[in-house]
Amino acid sequence: LNLWLGNMRLFLNTHPFALLPFRILGDNGQWVFNSGMKNVSYQNIRLSLINSLLIFGFFFNTSCMAANSDFVSQEEDRINQINSVIMCPVCPGESIDQSQNEIASNMRSVVTDLVRQGKTEKEIKDYFVGRYGPVILLEPSTDGISIFVWIVPPIALSFAMIAVALAVSVMRKRQKYTSLNMSHDVAGEIISDEEKEKYFAVINRISNE
Repeated sequence: LNLWLGNMRLFLNTHPFALLPFRILGDNGQWVFNSGMKNVSYQNIRLSLINSLLIFGFFFNTSCMAANSDFVSQEEDRINQINSVIMCPVCPGESIDQSQNEIASNMRSVVTDLVRQGKTEKEIKDYFVGRYGPVILLEPSTDGISIFVWIVPPIALSFAMIAVALAVSVMRKRQKYTSLNMSHDVAGEIISDEEKEKYFAVINRISNE
């Protein structure tokens, strides 16, 4: 782009009216040939053209740099995302994005090359699965039998929570039933005033005899 701007500046210096129409509007409002204008006007027009081209080149260069920066950022995000779900073969439970092992470093380079070749995330995962097996992925696949790895744990957890809730409910009912039985037993053991009088009468009679 800088080379293009330099060549354009040189071209305008040697051909100041190459970009102007053959006929232009003169000071008197009439259409005249280029040669009919004053040299001062030529110089002003040439400077205006050069400045306009420089401003256009600046904004064009800035837009290209911003677009390239966005593209690089998206590419790096894809690479980091893929690296985070591929496990290091010699570091169980650790992704190649985290591992500092030489093998993990080589695998990161492979991921970068495949992304720049236009491969999708699935294609890259399949590439590593084909060489290391499904265990190389930190997150299970959702295809075929592997989908049960996603479905079974939530279902098992739900059943476990239901079983615990039922067990707690049964324990509470048993505790309540036991408490009621104990209350009835205690109430049955309490002696009324009438019974007390009968016992005292018997005791007094025995004592008098």
